[in-house]
Amino acid sequence: MGKRLWFFLVAAPVLGLLVGACGSGELAPELTPIPTLAPGETPALVGALTEGATPATEEALEGEETDLVAAGEALFEQACAGCHGAQDGAGPALTGMADRAETRVEGMSAEEYLHESIVDPSAHVVEGFQDIMPKQYGEQYTDDQIESLIAYIMHAGSSGVAAGEEAAAPDPELGAELFAANCAGCHGAQDGAGPALPGMGERAATRVEGMSAEEYLHESIVDPSAHVVEGFQDIMPKGYGDRFSDHELDSIVAYILEQ
Repeated sequence: MGKRLWFFLVAAPVLGLLVGACGSGELAPELTPIPTLAPGETPALVGALTEGATPATEEALEGEETDLVAAGEALFEQACAGCHGAQDGAGPALTGMADRAETRVEGMSAEEYLHESIVDPSAHVVEGFQDIMPKQYGEQYTDDQIESLIAYIMHAGSSGVAAGEEAAAPDPELGAELFAANCAGCHGAQDGAGPALPGMGERAATRVEGMSAEEYLHESIVDPSAHVVEGFQDIMPKGYGDRFSDHELDSIVAYILEQ
């Protein structure tokens, strides 16, 4: 018998045993079946990852915003707070700054206005203030630093009244503070450069027919040339309408009405 014939006779039974084993399923326990999904069904792992992505992303974004505001606050305290405090000083007050920025230039958002006011402060000098703000901030600070400053101003300089919400009620105590800082020099216990504070609210109710005391006082503050009381000159500053937020103006009026 030749060597080739001998090899075939030996190998054939072995191959037969292997083929028979595959057909009978004896090797099946060692194999991992491939899962199948119904059309449109999402694998459980993919679904779990997708469902958990949104909250994690929102938390990360909130954390980044908080960090941005914190960085802006530190920078503001270092470079800006000396002129922009809780009340007007060398520059407009931080209080209400974001609200006022929203209305400064038609078609320009508050963020855009604040950015331009930082990098080019001479572009928008608020009435009643001098053009003394440093001009180098655009070069001195990085884009990220300027962004953080704006984020802080939008956070700290906003009334926090969202669309559809009611504005905060007038605060006579706040009005008293603002009046003392900005108005008392001319409007004291007796007539001076301006009409006396005592009785001002009562007189305001009779100044213009059809106009309430609140309306008259508000207009007299934001547009003092509209109603110049006889015997007094038109010397009242004209920038209060831009300088104060609506809440601050209402608070000043509320304080005057109590006197």
